[in-house]
Amino acid sequence: MAKSVRHLFLCLLLWFVSLSIAACGGAEVKQKSDSLSGADNNVSSDHLSKQALAQEKVKLFIGQDLNSIRHYAKSGQFPQPSGVTTYLSFYNLLSSNSPAYGGLGLDSRGYPTNKSVDWGAGPLNALALAKEYPKAILNIGLNIAEGNQSISWAEGGLAAISQGKYNREINKLANFFKSISNLVYLRIGYEFDGVWNKGYENTHNYINAYQHIVDKLREKQVRNVAFVWQGSASPIDDILESKHEDIAAWYPGDNYVDWVGLSWFVAADKSIKGKYTQRQLATELVEFARLKKKPAIIAEASPQGYDLTAMTQSNISPVWDGVAGDNVRPVTAAKIWQQWYTPFFKFIRDNREVIKAVSYINADWNSQDLWDVPFSNGYWGDSRVQMNPEFSKLWSREVSDRAFWLVQ
Repeated sequence: MAKSVRHLFLCLLLWFVSLSIAACGGAEVKQKSDSLSGADNNVSSDHLSKQALAQEKVKLFIGQDLNSIRHYAKSGQFPQPSGVTTYLSFYNLLSSNSPAYGGLGLDSRGYPTNKSVDWGAGPLNALALAKEYPKAILNIGLNIAEGNQSISWAEGGLAAISQGKYNREINKLANFFKSISNLVYLRIGYEFDGVWNKGYENTHNYINAYQHIVDKLREKQVRNVAFVWQGSASPIDDILESKHEDIAAWYPGDNYVDWVGLSWFVAADKSIKGKYTQRQLATELVEFARLKKKPAIIAEASPQGYDLTAMTQSNISPVWDGVAGDNVRPVTAAKIWQQWYTPFFKFIRDNREVIKAVSYINADWNSQDLWDVPFSNGYWGDSRVQMNPEFSKLWSREVSDRAFWLVQ
């Protein structure tokens, strides 16, 4: 009898201890998720936006492929970035034809794969990136455009997403986000107004697909993801389309947007045929963010047309300045800094109460098949800041300002 009582007592004690541990663990997880400012169903986008706006410093990210990020981080010349950038092909997340399953790095069974996918712009593997930089924020561009996927694309596209036909892909995304410790900035259908992104011109379908993805991730209790709505802010897009669209037509709503994003590639104040400049289009999105009381992220930025290894400048595009890659001329580090970087960083500092994150693309574009000769996608050059000693000093002086930049 005494033995049975002791046995019962031990069982109850173990049960109580297990409950206590679970409760403590649950509290720790909840505290962690709140501190990451993710997409918790109990935390509104308004709250997340206010939290980000209260941040005093500007986060510095580096992208946008594994090699480019590694070379920057391992150069030892600069502070480590607070975030890193990668891309996912939504329609390929379950495809065995994609070595890294749409760039995610999880195979069909949910197991990690060390294989990367390269669609011509450098190797991508989001899981490998998360593991390699566990303290960094992941800036993920989620491509949901129709018909221009490099590996495969299933019919239906945006409309099919909102109808639930790609919920398995969303579930896989959710499982991935919940498996990593990183905070994620998810740019759903990034550069929504870019003519190169097929299907986004149907703003109704775009908004419905964006909202559906957010809703499903929230249903899955994904708590480490902030949702980014990113326009292209591209003067070249306006020239190609011979018009300037109303970006508000794509807006999914305040409850679905945590950050407003934009891209910045060409010279700040150059105008072609009276079209808007890069600065004006960037200002449009920053002002939209200010109006909506959302933080802004320059989610993609690179000095298009410059080669920081050869120290040259070339034409970008026939619609901009001439045959892409032609008119190669030497240029000094100081001149490049004055022409592109000074206006860029001044814009960020002038809008620091709204712009809270910047992602710089530190890539040898010329070595990547998508951007190499014959430069059918325009001339991009080489934006690696560590390649020229004189230029490296200029970059280091800027990003080492820890009173302004949030770096590791």
